[in-house]
Amino acid sequence: MNLSDLFPNAIMSEEGSATSEFVVLPEDDAFIHIPKASLTDREKFLLSHFSEAHLREVTDNTWLSFFQGDSALPLSLSEGQMILIGHQRSMPSELLDFFKDLFPNLLTLASLGKQQTLLLLSPDLGSSVDTSLSQLLVTLESDFGLALSFYVGKAWPALTERDLATYWRLEYGLCQQYHALDQEEPVISFARLMLRAMTGETSESAGALREQLLETILPVKDSRDLITVLWQEQGNLVQTAQRLFIHRNSLQYRLDKFYQATGLNLKVLDDLALAYLIILQD
Repeated sequence: MNLSDLFPNAIMSEEGSATSEFVVLPEDDAFIHIPKASLTDREKFLLSHFSEAHLREVTDNTWLSFFQGDSALPLSLSEGQMILIGHQRSMPSELLDFFKDLFPNLLTLASLGKQQTLLLLSPDLGSSVDTSLSQLLVTLESDFGLALSFYVGKAWPALTERDLATYWRLEYGLCQQYHALDQEEPVISFARLMLRAMTGETSESAGALREQLLETILPVKDSRDLITVLWQEQGNLVQTAQRLFIHRNSLQYRLDKFYQATGLNLKVLDDLALAYLIILQD
């Protein structure tokens, strides 16, 4: 059993950044950053002694520091999206270059250890990142001889820098707790991971993310009716428009506005199921 199994909210990275809010320890040729706020006094005492005895020299990393919530966002953003890539060995530079070319909206690419890479995007709300990666997966694995898995995070719109960092950390904790990159599905979305978390064992990360999503859904005009009818009609847009007594173009406009406000695409079944479950539990 590793420290990451004992502390699912911890952050793994190839580089360490010692701060007053995290206990930083080496693990598997990388560093684990454990939030002190989640530790008992006894755990803090034991880990601090272990840290003093074994912690290697750490270096500063602007994005890692931001990801931990210890510094301001390096770029001015109103929205953001996280992608985690799992790989069994270090990713070749040619593949890293491919991802840089694939995502023109890439903000940064950072190693989180030999088996995990982080992409931070300024998302295009009109694109489907998980669909693109699913279509490319077989070709990438064949060309580079490397098995890959992806977690495609939520496109968070209209947030403060502090909130964006908070939700990214919550997402990362959720991925660690549910081993998102070790599932049979090579590409897993935020919505699908949240559905598993909300229908399984209790998760603090999932609970906090659910509350934030509810806060973005409720202000959208007639959001409950839109979600409920679309769910009842199994995503059929024609029948949904008829039941809501609106034109198909008007329905599309409302779906686009909902997407822009919440980051959930109700035309995607997993996103629709997540939105429906959230309002059902409210």
